[in-house]
Amino acid sequence: MVTSAAMRTTHTCPKCNGQEVLFLPQIADRDDDDNVKPLSAHVVHFDWKDDIEVGKLQAYVCRACGFTELYTREAAQLPWQKIPGAKLLTPRDPVLASVRNPDKR
Repeated sequence: MVTSAAMRTTHTCPKCNGQEVLFLPQIADRDDDDNVKPLSAHVVHFDWKDDIEVGKLQAYVCRACGFTELYTREAAQLPWQKIPGAKLLTPRDPVLASVRNPDKR
């Protein structure tokens, strides 16, 4: 497997070798009420108090080609067992079918 260094550590794009990388400390999303909120990997919703957002997304974007790396803050705290469809993968696990056949979704 060929790997390249991450933009967040090298500040250089691994795709085009661009030398300007934009760091976005938060990715925004709009909720149903048109409020702007941070995009998170998991939200625990409570009707009677504020929601708990875990795994807020950050991005590193190459200004030359647009290649983007997303990173999840607090990744170890994600309750993956409670997220529908989530799978915890290790190097021993087989490649997911959606990765092997991306056009057959």
